[in-house]
Amino acid sequence: MTITFNKDLAKKIQQQTIDDNAPADSKGIEIKSPAKMFWFRIKGESYEDIIKVQTTRIPDTTGQDVEYLIFCEDPKIRNQIIAECDDKVSTKALCRCVNWFGQEFLWLPTIKNHAAIGRSSGTSAINSIELGQQHWIKAQWKNQSWNAWKHSGTDKLPEWSNMSDEDVVNTCFKDLIISDLKHEALTYNQKG
Repeated sequence: MTITFNKDLAKKIQQQTIDDNAPADSKGIEIKSPAKMFWFRIKGESYEDIIKVQTTRIPDTTGQDVEYLIFCEDPKIRNQIIAECDDKVSTKALCRCVNWFGQEFLWLPTIKNHAAIGRSSGTSAINSIELGQQHWIKAQWKNQSWNAWKHSGTDKLPEWSNMSDEDVVNTCFKDLIISDLKHEALTYNQKG
């Protein structure tokens, strides 16, 4: 027996199994590099709409580097956190993206690497972000910079989930936000 797809039946099943007003499945939004995400768009009208944050990479108990978001209102404590991270901090852009197929992801290009002076990767990231806010683009990391090119022409509009930007970031950085000196990653980084 041959089984064929039926769009009306698919919609009926969707209504029976998915609450259309619920937020997108948060497990589906991850931090990803856009290199393998096909054509994608970046949320926002201009680069100024993009939130910039400080992150650090700290090895976990298995030795695998994990990226943490440093998020502390008190500048004195924030500077102490950065010192506890061995001053290995980067400023990254929180780019909420959606690919051609509707898969949302968070891209974190480095805007400023505080340990490396004179690199142009930040400029290429900003140029890629601005292009991706206006057009469907592809982007890849090549020769120490981001290279992006736009789709030759389409009327397709990006479809964003109804999750807030805060929910997306909190989902992607669950338990990976350092806001005080007591965070277990800092303790492990100092004591090994």
